[in-house]
Parts: sequence; structure tokens; C-alpha cells
Amino acid sequence: MKKTFTILAIGSALALGSAQAEIESSFHVGYSTDYVFRGANQGEGLYEYGIDFSGDASGGNTWNAGVWRADFSDGLSEETDIYGSVSKEFGAVELSLGLIRYDFGSGAAGDTSEIFLGAGTELCGLSLAAVAYYDVDAADGNMYGELSAGKSYEVGEGATLNLIATIGSTIDGGAGDDYVTYGLKAALSKELGDNLTGSIYIAGEITEGVRAASNEGDDLVGGLSLSYGF
Repeated sequence: MKKTFTILAIGSALALGSAQAEIESSFHVGYSTDYVFRGANQGEGLYEYGIDFSGDASGGNTWNAGVWRADFSDGLSEETDIYGSVSKEFGAVELSLGLIRYDFGSGAAGDTSEIFLGAGTELCGLSLAAVAYYDVDAADGNMYGELSAGKSYEVGEGATLNLIATIGSTIDGGAGDDYVTYGLKAALSKELGDNLTGSIYIAGEITEGVRAASNEGDDLVGGLSLSYGF
């Protein structure tokens, strides 16, 4: 359930409509000590990899699509996310509409899909974003919202420090599934060669509400990754 700041069918159609546009792509592999998703620790020892595509489309739109795969040394056995989105700028604000499909492997329960709508802008050097997710497979259509603020610093020698703060909450989870999460993350990335980038990060998350009692994982998580663009 990565996330990441995605409608696959729409993105593909727009890409076909602008076949001459350049498509950017990247592949990455990574490891994290724990996998914490929206306040719940899904397991320890997250090994993950993914491929991502993006490009320009007709009408001034941009699109993004990809696949993310995760395997765990403890907890969930596997997870595959397929995602896509289209985005368009309206003045200083960029709006995005997307779809994420979560698949937990054969025999596992919980497979689901989410539609999301997001908005982002730059203000006083900060990257600000708001995203709302709607679970289309849930019987009552669960919704989740997240606000974030980020700042990037060039630290020399091709390295960049990214800081981000987030707050997420159920929107209509009800008393049985109502929670709020607060997160802080610091990531340092560095160019290691042509199209190759390495990154390390540390993140902390605090959860209040129904998930706080069931979350037995670490509040502090770390990890690293390698990304290659082509």
C-alpha cells in the first residue's frame, strides 16, 4: 500500500494520444526495517522493488503509471500495487486523479482498489499537498485523507536532503475504525552515477485512535534504496 503520491486506464489512453511525447521511466529496489501503512505495522523486513513511467499528454496533462512489489520477512507474505494517475496544472495548483489496486497474493484476503484525488502547490519554499482516498471495494466506501508539507535542501556533492511532515485521518471510518496518524521523515539522496541515485531515510509515526492499540511495530523506521532512470 505504497503510496504514492495515481488512473491507469486514463493515463494509458492519454499516452496513446501523444505517442510522440517522451516517456520517462525508472526502476528501484529497496529495504525498510518495518512497513507502517496508515498507522498499522504490516510487518518487519520489507524488501521492495518497482517500476514507474511518466510523461506528457494532450491538453497540457501529465500522466504516471507503475507497479510496486513488496515481500516481507515477517508479517504479510507479499503485496503488489498497480497504480496510475493523470495531473493538470491550474495556475499555481496541480490537481491529480488516480487509481491504486492493492493485491496481497493468492489466498490472501483484503484485495481492494482506491480512487484518489489530490492537490499540490508551492508556498514559501514548501511543497504542500492534500489527498483524499476512497475505497471502491469497501461495503461502506471507507475514505482516508492526508495532508503533507515538504522541503528540499541541496547539501552539495549531488546530494539532496528532503524533509516531510504528514497528518492522515479516516474521514468516515466510524467508531470501529477511526484513527489519526502523524509522521515525520528525513531522506538523503545522492547521485551515484549516470541515471543512478541512492537514498537513505529515517521516519517516525505516531498513531491515535483504534489502530494505536493494535500497532505493535516500531514507531521509528529506516531504510535505503537504489533507483535507475532510463
